[in-house]
Amino acid sequence: MKKFFHIFLIFCLPVLVVSGTLELVLRNIPNGYKLKSDYLKTNQKSIKTLLVGSSHILYGINPSLLSEKALNYGNVSQTIDIDYQIINQYINNLEVLETVVIRLSYTTLFEQLVNGDERWRIKDYEIYTDINLDQSFKYHFEILSVKLKNNLKRINDFYIINQNTEFVTIEGWGTNSIRESSQDIDAVGKLTAEKHTINDDAIYVENYRILEAIVDLCQENEVKVILVTMPAYKSYVQHLNQNQLEMTISAGTFMANKYSNCSYFNFLADKRFKRSDFLDADHLNSQGAENFSKLIDRLINQ
Repeated sequence: MKKFFHIFLIFCLPVLVVSGTLELVLRNIPNGYKLKSDYLKTNQKSIKTLLVGSSHILYGINPSLLSEKALNYGNVSQTIDIDYQIINQYINNLEVLETVVIRLSYTTLFEQLVNGDERWRIKDYEIYTDINLDQSFKYHFEILSVKLKNNLKRINDFYIINQNTEFVTIEGWGTNSIRESSQDIDAVGKLTAEKHTINDDAIYVENYRILEAIVDLCQENEVKVILVTMPAYKSYVQHLNQNQLEMTISAGTFMANKYSNCSYFNFLADKRFKRSDFLDADHLNSQGAENFSKLIDRLINQ
């Protein structure tokens, strides 16, 4: 038995060493989740505007263009339940917080990261922030949450070819939106709209209550809430399911009518945003983000 145990240790030790080294190397690659978490903690006494939501917020609002100090805590596929956890965890520590901006997109009330195809992103919150979404063992390790070939590519890109793998400013804006609009934006719009259209609304009530809890929490702390449906290109807007869209817009309108600290603005088909403002059918590029950020700044300060 001792001999077997000895052989087992000899076999496992190299695996553990390689795995531990890979994990350490991966965690040392800069990432926006840690950056935003650290920035929020070190600027708690000066942040006046907090922006939360998915990639629509991440790419769509540049905090450096706002009048007051702000943090863009938007991330790819970040859902409303995560927005709530961020706000709930930090609102009492943000001493001068005045405004929270929340995306109310076509998908906001119909999805949660923990139930979606990109739930592997849970590890980014578990490892690099204080937000707890899932205590499963694998989400506490890079090597268990992401496929090996993808992790090896990340290591190669950052350490071997010195490629910038994280396109986020210190205030959290996603700078890889600088790329020009996709040439097939018309075809992509239809496909993206279909992808974002839900098969059922089973999760709607839960997400609606979460949104209401956010607004209520902000009201208790004398923080105003701005709900925004972000601009999208016409090829996306034209193919949205009208029932799902109406449920989204109605939720925003109801919140604004019920809560004195809440306003709702629907920019989905705003004609001020042209093809040249879009990265793809439902995301703004850097030019569009500049225009939208200035618009949001006026709403914050009105």
